[in-house]
Amino acid sequence: MANAEINNLNMLQLKNNFILAPIKTGYGDSTGVITEKHLNFYKTRSEFIGAVTPEPLYLDKGLRELPTQIGIDTDSKIEGLKELTDTIHQFGTKVIAHLNHPGRMANPKIPNNYFLSSTDKACEMGGATPKQMDRNDIKKAIILFANAAVRAEKAGFDIIELQFGHGYLAAQFISPKVNERTDEYGGSFENRIRLSLEILEAVKSSCNLPIIARISGDEMIPDGIKLEEMIQFSKILKEKNVEAIHVSAGTVCNTPPWFFQHMFVPKGKTWEFAKKIRENAGIPTIYVGQVNTKEDVKILRENYHADYIAIGRALVADPNFVKNLQDNAVENIRPCLACSEGCLGGVRSGQGLQCLVNPTVGKTIAKFEKAKKQKNIAVIGGGLAGMEAALTLKKRGHKVTLFEKENLGGQFNLAWLPPHKENLKKLIDYYKHEIADNQIDIKYIQANEQALDNYSTVVVATGAVPK
Repeated sequence: MANAEINNLNMLQLKNNFILAPIKTGYGDSTGVITEKHLNFYKTRSEFIGAVTPEPLYLDKGLRELPTQIGIDTDSKIEGLKELTDTIHQFGTKVIAHLNHPGRMANPKIPNNYFLSSTDKACEMGGATPKQMDRNDIKKAIILFANAAVRAEKAGFDIIELQFGHGYLAAQFISPKVNERTDEYGGSFENRIRLSLEILEAVKSSCNLPIIARISGDEMIPDGIKLEEMIQFSKILKEKNVEAIHVSAGTVCNTPPWFFQHMFVPKGKTWEFAKKIRENAGIPTIYVGQVNTKEDVKILRENYHADYIAIGRALVADPNFVKNLQDNAVENIRPCLACSEGCLGGVRSGQGLQCLVNPTVGKTIAKFEKAKKQKNIAVIGGGLAGMEAALTLKKRGHKVTLFEKENLGGQFNLAWLPPHKENLKKLIDYYKHEIADNQIDIKYIQANEQALDNYSTVVVATGAVPK
């Protein structure tokens, strides 16, 4: 198929083409309002990128994925959401409202949640049995999107992103594996995309904001959503003045590693989907999926001519990721390992978004100030915790010596040895670079009382226990 012409005038009007992808934080409470923790998290990551997409906003309290999710379901939420957009706008950064109806993927553990879908069958990997939506249910769902769009505009959001992929409600209609309907919302491709187009039209009629559509280029399951139909869908969305297509992969029901872009799935597959949609549908695309190194960004710019680049967990690991892409950047990039241990695991456990490689995530920590009095400090143990402690103390102005009897990295040197876990070695390499760049003295000996005579303070970092 011949490449379609792309008329990309940057209608999103971003200061650069980097976007913070929507990542669930779990930093709220059962009321769904913006908290100080939200403001701190997004403020820290807003300065150097073109747009920020806060976590998915629930449209109705009975449709939550997390009990601590941010809501946009009532007018009472507008004031808090406006505080969030104002916080991000101070850097000249746009804010994207990600609107999503989970359908049958609403969380069954949350009291009073309800479950709707194109089907009456539960997700194969668990979940509540949904009601197959009738026309009245469909009308109500569309109204939820329209009302949320009105609130988003009032709250100062600059762009709307509609979730049409990842196994959520719209995708439950689009996917031939899930949708077994025989009415005007099932069967043919035109019928299966009908709900998405009706949602789009309702949102366009409700606000004056540019619209992005997020899709799964492929659900990575037999009989699911496939790229060929998503190219056709993207052409239709372009005709209806959607500004860009945010191309991911997978379904939260059947292929969550693709949805979360875990280290076990091959990097670059979603980029290929985006490239083919861009070339064949002629619409600007947002590339996403394990974009976590300088090399990734270079490849996306030079080989894929990416219109926009969405970065998620790499900006959790290192809020200055985009800043540090500059050729003259002094700081090393703290690597995202695509492990999902802290970012996904923390949210699921109810502790909120955390990060395996960045201990400040989820904590309100003031900027490190120089110590009033320099101390001579020994850190015993060159594992991850010991190296982090040594670096923090050095940055505060202390004289630091790191004692390690074997190899820097400690037991984490075993973590990256199993198949498909090679990514984990990046963290040890990062710390070694940081230790060297900060000129921290290392003594490869067993620390004893005599060796510690000249130190005023000792940090013992030898307590790691294998998981």
